Amino acid sequence: MFDGRGTFISACLSGTALLDDVDDWVEEWHESPQDMSLDDFLGFSHEEGALWAERPESLRFIVAAHRYGKPVQTILLSRDDFALAARASDSAEATAVLGWLRQTNRL
Repeated sequence: MFDGRGTFISACLSGTALLDDVDDWVEEWHESPQDMSLDDFLGFSHEEGALWAERPESLRFIVAAHRYGKPVQTILLSRDDFALAARASDSAEATAVLGWLRQTNRL
């Protein structure tokens, strides 16, 4: 978990945190005085934080976006190319998040 030297995203990318650990990181942020926003604590951009708050299933795509240095929208649009990296259980999750981004005019 959080050790004061990185973010949730960096921990996921280094293999020291799993996607399922995000709730522990949020709890840590709530319980410890932090001089940063939750988005900063987790390593999200503001847009990624808003996406994750409204569509928690997008977390795997946010992490994949950081792994490949691409915007999360690019990962979702190119889900066939990045599906293994995002470890999507199937393309339905990506399609649902992508549809929601389009519906809310975020894409």
